[in-house]
Amino acid sequence: MPIVNNMTRLLNKTERRLGTKMLNLPDKFSKDIWASEVIANETIDTFSRYFPYSMPYMLTPDNMIGPNRWIIDEKVAESQRILGGGDIDWHTFSSMSSVFGGAGGVYAPMDALVSGFNFEDIAMQQMMADHSSIFKTGIYLDYKEPNMLQLNTTFSNANLSIMQKIPITLFVNHSTNLMTIPGTKMETFEQLAQADIASFLYEGLKYFDNVETVFANTEMKLSDLQDKANKRDEVVNELKEGFVSAANKVMPMIMAA
Repeated sequence: MPIVNNMTRLLNKTERRLGTKMLNLPDKFSKDIWASEVIANETIDTFSRYFPYSMPYMLTPDNMIGPNRWIIDEKVAESQRILGGGDIDWHTFSSMSSVFGGAGGVYAPMDALVSGFNFEDIAMQQMMADHSSIFKTGIYLDYKEPNMLQLNTTFSNANLSIMQKIPITLFVNHSTNLMTIPGTKMETFEQLAQADIASFLYEGLKYFDNVETVFANTEMKLSDLQDKANKRDEVVNELKEGFVSAANKVMPMIMAA
């Protein structure tokens, strides 16, 4: 079964909720342009700024421009609207190393296999990890607009060139087919899209209300559209409140007792 384009479903649902299906809207305001004019330019932009799509990306010597600095490939920068950089993907980096099946050293915890270990072995590994963590130098990703990435460490003179390939995450806009938006967040996205489309219709059609023509008097009931458009601020506030929370996977959090 092919993947369904969620944009079509969203447009049909919004049309039903706004009650515009029976209206003969002008071409400039018809449902056919809602996706390109409103959702792609406004709704996706706003939603992605709070809950962006996390895309894997690999830093290699080919795009390194200086000590601890990399440039994002032009093809990626042109095809994706980059919003920022996340963190190093230590799980992927660990699997790329041959040191006890993990990265080890100062960069990541050791992924030693626990099969065949007794209690003393596991306790010793924990003691080694605790001891090593005291002397580890943290590595932090710093994104600089429009397409530069820099790795910073506790010691500014640390040279990270020995890490030939570094898997990271990039924060980018969601896809226009909406397939990158989790289903658990789709209800909020639909509410935001509905408010954006209602605002688009209201702002454009209000100038045609009560217009006298040689054929008839044009009278449209725009109060409902205006009320639904005004709900945009409520939806945006909901996104702001959920921005720094466990519900946002791209937001790093530290939970302590």
